[in-house]
Formats: sequence, C-alpha cells, structure tokens
Amino acid sequence: MIITDLSNQPVRSVSKPSFPRNKPTAKQRGAISPSVRQALKARSEGVCERCKAARAVHAAHITRRWKLDRTTVLDLLHLCERCHVWCDTTKDGRAYLSAAAGAEHIQSN
Repeated sequence: MIITDLSNQPVRSVSKPSFPRNKPTAKQRGAISPSVRQALKARSEGVCERCKAARAVHAAHITRRWKLDRTTVLDLLHLCERCHVWCDTTKDGRAYLSAAAGAEHIQSN
C-alpha cells in the first residue's frame, strides 16, 4: 500500500455559484408574515385550537414547510406549547395535523 502525503497540496475551495437560487428555501417558504399571524390570532382568539384550554403561543404548520409555496393562515394551527410538541414529536400528533388540514373550521376562514 502506497501512502501519499497530501499536506503540501494546495486546498481548492469551490466558489459559490454566481447565479441566484431559483426558489426560496423551506425556511423562507415557512416564514409567517405579520398579517397571517394576526389572522391566526383572530381565528383562535388566543386559545389553543387543539386542547381549547391553554393559551396559544405557537403557530404550528399543518403542512410541512418544504411543501408550501408560502405560508397562509390555512396552513397553520394556533397551539399551546404542550400541544405543539405533541404534534411535532408523536405519530398521533402528525395524524392530527393531517386531519386538521381538511378540517372545516380552518378552511372556512
């Protein structure tokens, strides 16, 4: 086996492309505008839309960000912290969000 010492070789970095991205990143598509956030708060009246008991403090995406062109109020639920963690970390939570995507109370506003 021949071992080659590469320590004296120049490091070639790859430069960034000079052209802009063709589409926004998932983070950019998932960004919630102030008007959408205001409409969400008005719809929920500040109460968690899942448990109906706690104060809603999180805007949870029903549809994954990477699937969106941009976020609208129909893509969100206003949840308390406990319900948001449940939705994001459990199989039942993801099923709940999937079912919520077609819920009448969300699509009526």
